[in-house]
Amino acid sequence: MKNSKDLMNILDKINGKGYKAYKDLEGVYDFQSYILSIDHVQGDPFATPSRIRVIVSQKDGRFPLGYFDEDHKRIAVVDFLTRLFFKNMKRYYDRVRGSGKSGLLTIDYCGQEMLDKTSVFIDMDNVEARIELGLPAAGRKILGEEAKVIFFKLSQL
Repeated sequence: MKNSKDLMNILDKINGKGYKAYKDLEGVYDFQSYILSIDHVQGDPFATPSRIRVIVSQKDGRFPLGYFDEDHKRIAVVDFLTRLFFKNMKRYYDRVRGSGKSGLLTIDYCGQEMLDKTSVFIDMDNVEARIELGLPAAGRKILGEEAKVIFFKLSQL
């Protein structure tokens, strides 16, 4: 597994290159208090955003087993965490500059009903948020410094 410094180095290396070089980011990175998994990188700044996951160990998350030991409880916790994540993204995240879907950061939207979702996964080992991210670009050139804002400044909130 790579670490956060490896991600920083890759972003430095690909800064200013063609958008396809973002594929070098795919992988799993240890940020010590959580794991960042970049599962799919969009091929173009105008395409469907990239898919990433933020994984927190239950040692750090500390959700009591009683919160998700039955389906109706797990659905409620997943719904709550999805809504909380969405609310905090709107509150703390200012979209970075770029073209197309650059800087777009989103999680599945919750309507009025509490339905089983895949936006957050929780079990005895981990809590995982599944997010879509538009990697920043100017035209089809990578904006590595803007990507650093997303991956490193947001992690400090």
